[in-house]
This record gives sequence, structure tokens and C-alpha cells, in this order.
Amino acid sequence: MNICVFGAASNTIDEKYITAVEEMGEFLAKKGHNLVFGSGKTGSMGAAARGFKRGGGKIHGVIPKFFKEDLSDFVNWNCDEMTYTETMRERKAVMEELADAFIITPGGIGTYEEFFEILTLKQLGRHRKPIAFYNIGGYYDKLDSLIEFTIEEKFLKDTCRALYKYFTDLDEMLKYIENDDMDGMTVHDLK
Repeated sequence: MNICVFGAASNTIDEKYITAVEEMGEFLAKKGHNLVFGSGKTGSMGAAARGFKRGGGKIHGVIPKFFKEDLSDFVNWNCDEMTYTETMRERKAVMEELADAFIITPGGIGTYEEFFEILTLKQLGRHRKPIAFYNIGGYYDKLDSLIEFTIEEKFLKDTCRALYKYFTDLDEMLKYIENDDMDGMTVHDLK
């Protein structure tokens, strides 16, 4: 299975996130999975790549061509495969297409944007791929509260909770991404 990991590129985040994401990557690779990611060498992205490599998995980086000139220092050039795109939007589309599942690790505005796009696409029935949050240290607790508030205010159906799940345990997260069926729901249950 190709697992797309979204997460921070920042090199200033706390080491607890780096360590946990590296361990996650190694764990998933040892279970036979490979990584699709935004090809960052720092932050959660770099940690995921190092972990997958250490576990024997393959890593497929996806970057816009302009990164070669403007952001080369942040790119992991040690990918087993690299796909170049024209734009950031195309980058996300390629990662979404290549992935069989998504894991959201701690990140900033880019990570939020990636999550909400794949969530929206899933809600609209454009894919049925599992979406898992690796909620290290409760990082995503406040996002969960925001989404719950959105449901309470009737801007989102409560059935949408079935589109993604939060995890702190790697075994439980693996079981979910390998077996999720959205509780048998279709797009009609979500709108």
C-alpha cells in the first residue's frame, strides 16, 4: 500500500514529533507499506522519509519544479522515485492519485489545507481512501473540537465523522488504514 503522509516541513518543531513520525514510518515500512510525500527533508516530512527508509520501504517524492531552484535545500533528493509537477495544486493531485491511504501528522497551514482537501473529496465521493490523524501529544485535539463545533452548528453532518479517525496507537492506525470501509456509507449518507 502507498501511504501519503502529510506533515510539517519546518525544522523548528519539537523533537517529540520528529521521533514519533520516524518511528511511525519505520513501523509502516516493516509492515510492507511505502511512502508518498511532498519530498521534504526536514520536519515531519523528513522524519517520515527517514523512518520508511530505515524500515525498508520505498519513498516517492512529489514536488513542483520550482522547488529545484528556489527551495532545493529543503528537498529530500534521496527518494526512490521523484515526480515533478508544475504547481502546488498539481502536486497534491498527484499525491492523492498515488496514495491508497492518508496519514496526517502534526503540521501547519499546508498540512491543514491538504487534510481539508482530501476530506472534501472523500465527502463528495471522489475517493474512499482512509484518512488517519496521527495525533501525537494531542496535537489535533483542538482541530477535533472545531470539527465537532461545526457539526453541532449543523454546517457538517455527523456522519462525516466516519470519513477520518484520530490515533495515538500505531497498531490501531494500521488496522484502520488497511481495512476502512467508511462503515458502508456512500456519498448520499454524507450530504
